[in-house]
Amino acid sequence: MKDRFILIFLALIALAFSCTKPQVPDEGYVESIPDTVRFVDSRFVYNGNLGDKVSDAWIVKLYTDMETDDSGDPVGPGTMVQLFLNVTYDDAQSADPEFLPGVYREMDNSLNYRAGTFVSGYMKYVDLPGQRIEVAEATFYAELEDGSADMEYEPIDEGALEIVDNGDGTFTIEGILVGKKYTKRYFTWTGEINPVADVPEQTPNSTLRTDLTGLTFAKAQIQDKGDMFYLMDESYRCMLMYLVDEEVDLSSYRPAGDGRVLRLELLVPWETGVEDGIPAGVYEMVTRNADTSIDKDSIVPGVAIPGLPDVFAEWKLGGTWLYELRDGTWTQNYARVAGGEVVVERGPDGSHTISYDLLDCQNTPRRIQGVTTLSVLETL
Repeated sequence: MKDRFILIFLALIALAFSCTKPQVPDEGYVESIPDTVRFVDSRFVYNGNLGDKVSDAWIVKLYTDMETDDSGDPVGPGTMVQLFLNVTYDDAQSADPEFLPGVYREMDNSLNYRAGTFVSGYMKYVDLPGQRIEVAEATFYAELEDGSADMEYEPIDEGALEIVDNGDGTFTIEGILVGKKYTKRYFTWTGEINPVADVPEQTPNSTLRTDLTGLTFAKAQIQDKGDMFYLMDESYRCMLMYLVDEEVDLSSYRPAGDGRVLRLELLVPWETGVEDGIPAGVYEMVTRNADTSIDKDSIVPGVAIPGLPDVFAEWKLGGTWLYELRDGTWTQNYARVAGGEVVVERGPDGSHTISYDLLDCQNTPRRIQGVTTLSVLETL
């Protein structure tokens, strides 16, 4: 009886599987492959480095054969693709197409602009007089209807493309890109590249044109910045030191008045208090990564912190900078410090002799060097 029950149970399972098993056609599944779009017109715009020296930004626009309106915009029917490429960094910022050849894939994440990737597309709103429109940015496909310059967008976030130098003055771009509609977009283009340079004007991080040596300052202030990097392990303490000229006002947390300011961030042992001053020793400038961060292993007592780039308001400053004030306002004389060292010597009376031999952030660094001896450091 038991054996009979088992046989019936197995038969029911087999019947259930036979009823639920999907039926696959004998010929199998064949994915439809779209036609390859052959673009004939192009526009290449070089935006240069965007401040990190990891890559250069290029905008590539490819078009099928279309007429243009009075504004120069294409008029359908037709198709276009825009590619926002992260291209190998060119130290000369020359807009040279020789840097373009290579394979480009989607970015690893939204903050990693390494060369050989493209920036994923997205939609944004633009407010125009009397209307608000939605447009695509970065990498996208677009279809234009007959007689219209309006585009139906499809932002692109997956795929790969390759740019090849044909050796005869022409280049070929081919790729397969996938957008929000999950449609594979096959495309190709061959032609000459005549880029337009549209490099945003950047504020320099240093305006020094000569070395500054023999610098000395009249007074100083130190402030306790505690665990400025939020390591939460009491492994270091950040001391902010201002070395300033006589006419600079140090009565508040930020210098005011007139004169030069050398702003230093020095890491000392956690148990150090502002009443102790700065411990004697050599404080060597650590290195910032391309994204301006500092490796945790470098955040230890006995180091100096280089200037945070692209920050030009005193209340937002970070790290080591030299600048000049006039009526409390920055002048055009300033420098972000990227290298060098600070040496602190202590006298038996508690005085500080502070020697600084620093380098600014320019490709050909300018030297900032001097010695200041002070019997008292003001504190807040």
